[in-house]
Amino acid sequence: MTTLNLAPRHAQCRSCRASIVWAVSAKTGNQMPVDYNPNPAKGNVLLQLDRGQLVAAVLTDRQLAGARAAGTDLRTEHHATCPDADMYRRQR
Repeated sequence: MTTLNLAPRHAQCRSCRASIVWAVSAKTGNQMPVDYNPNPAKGNVLLQLDRGQLVAAVLTDRQLAGARAAGTDLRTEHHATCPDADMYRRQR
């Protein structure tokens, strides 16, 4: 398995200062903050490079089981872990 080098894409959350990367959501095409470090227990986001662009795919339950069984590095969307996430949520 190839390890994805995220070091050049490293950023910090402007609120909590956690290490993150910005990726394009595979589903919406919008920018999505993702925790920099893998989270084997709770991660459900797969990061991949597609033509030089970092793409984040949120895995379904079936995909998640297979990825975890294969030992794939999965990360968490930063909105799920940031203590200040409510400040950035859009009002509906």
